[in-house]
Amino acid sequence: MTPEESHYVLQSLMSQGRIRQNQVRAVLNGRTKEIASLRERLAALEGIRAGRSRRAGRTSKKSAGGVRRRRVAISPKVRALRRLQGKYMGYVRRLKPAEKARVRATREKEGMQAAIRLAASLARK
Repeated sequence: MTPEESHYVLQSLMSQGRIRQNQVRAVLNGRTKEIASLRERLAALEGIRAGRSRRAGRTSKKSAGGVRRRRVAISPKVRALRRLQGKYMGYVRRLKPAEKARVRATREKEGMQAAIRLAASLARK
């Protein structure tokens, strides 16, 4: 089977819903891991043949495929709240303790936006 034919078959199966994209990715990730495993074994065999020390034949786990972490999706509301918190912290960090207390009290009474405005005005002075 040619690469073009296999690409066509794969696209057809995915469009029919018989194969999911995450299944294809899993197979490709498995291929990457298998290649890394084979490279480790080959390096170990070369190390034995060359009479190297045990450490010379080893490879690090990071180069052998790496560990991918799943990225957690953040809702737009949470992202906006974190952005506000970052602005607030950025302004408050530069203030003197008395000014910080004033901004904190404003935040509790009037909300985050008002506290950010106050902190920005105090930071400019």
